Amino acid sequence: ADARAAAHAPVRRTAASQDAAEARSFAQKLAALSPQEQERAVTDLVRTRVAAVLGHSETESVDADRAFRELGFDSLTAVELRNRLTAATGLTLPATLVFSHPTPLALARHLLDQLGTARGAEAPGLRELAALEAVLADAAPDGEGRDTVTKRLEALLWKWRAIGEAEAGVLDGEALESVTDDEIFALIDKELGAS
Repeated sequence: ADARAAAHAPVRRTAASQDAAEARSFAQKLAALSPQEQERAVTDLVRTRVAAVLGHSETESVDADRAFRELGFDSLTAVELRNRLTAATGLTLPATLVFSHPTPLALARHLLDQLGTARGAEAPGLRELAALEAVLADAAPDGEGRDTVTKRLEALLWKWRAIGEAEAGVLDGEALESVTDDEIFALIDKELGAS
């Protein structure tokens, strides 16, 4: 039994590394696209994988708005599609995916949301963040290089959170020092409903 497991281990590792490479490549491709192009690309990915699972030679035979049940999906084909989409995207997806998102288009939109490329999202830096994520996934820095990158990312995250807290009205130390005792007690009374 150990010999059989050892014989299959390299194949699994090779398949897993190929899946990871495919997912990185797909993430890089998406990062370079507009939100509309991202939706089209992910919808095409879903339709291509659906066609393959169902044994169709052409993606055009899969209507993006047609329910998976109407296309002929059952629990076995649902799991097969989930496995293919997991390999392509790198996402951990549930076996019930096609039942929760009943059409290829609905599923594609869900995958976009999960990939962090939410359709129509115009938040600053999302494209660049996706590109950085793809670069980091390909990088294999040594201990010191990894520590340097980690420290820079942590510093960036700290600054990003500080901006969000400032916008949310979180008081910093300097602002807190200028608040009078009466203002603090009034705030406490207000929060506790005493006034």
